[in-house]
Amino acid sequence: MIATTDAPTHEQEQQEQPQDGRTLRRLNSYDRAVDALLDLIESGVPSPTAQQIAEKSGISVRTVFRLTEDIESLHAAAIERQIQRTAHLYVRLPATGSLGARIRALVENRASVFEAIAPTRRVADRLAEGSPQITAGLAFHHQILQMQVAELFDRELSRISRVRRPDALNAIDVAAGWETWDQLRRIQGLSITSSGRVVRLLIEGVLGK
Repeated sequence: MIATTDAPTHEQEQQEQPQDGRTLRRLNSYDRAVDALLDLIESGVPSPTAQQIAEKSGISVRTVFRLTEDIESLHAAAIERQIQRTAHLYVRLPATGSLGARIRALVENRASVFEAIAPTRRVADRLAEGSPQITAGLAFHHQILQMQVAELFDRELSRISRVRRPDALNAIDVAAGWETWDQLRRIQGLSITSSGRVVRLLIEGVLGK
């Protein structure tokens, strides 16, 4: 009996190499389209066109149309890419020091985060209703921010009765959350400094400072 192996034949290798090359080129084009979409959104273009994405990414409009057949996935990928870009802003704040110092640290951090993500987040909020992927991403983002609040003010929250503690945590979460910041900055037109003062007052009201 002649032994056989699983090694590919020369003909198979010739067939696979072009396929691998096409796959790599498509992945590269997809990454460039995602980066271009995100760059455009961050520069103030809420609904980039295929032409704009093509010009920004350097790929053809035809390729962009092919990649954007599933526009939801492209937007979801852009939002995920934006989280990667801003990951350095999501720091673990020290739970030591005075309450006032910790509130100030949280507000400063949230201002940095929210100002950086604002254009993309507003697009994500608009698209979330029709996109389970984007909805899941926003829920994960909220979970991270709520955990930060719980850790930072654990000392104060532990002194509140078990019955009221969840409400207190949720109140701080809302006060320091994206929706509140967007309300202050976009709708009420406050400056970053003024918005920060309002958020501090809200948190201090919850914790009785």
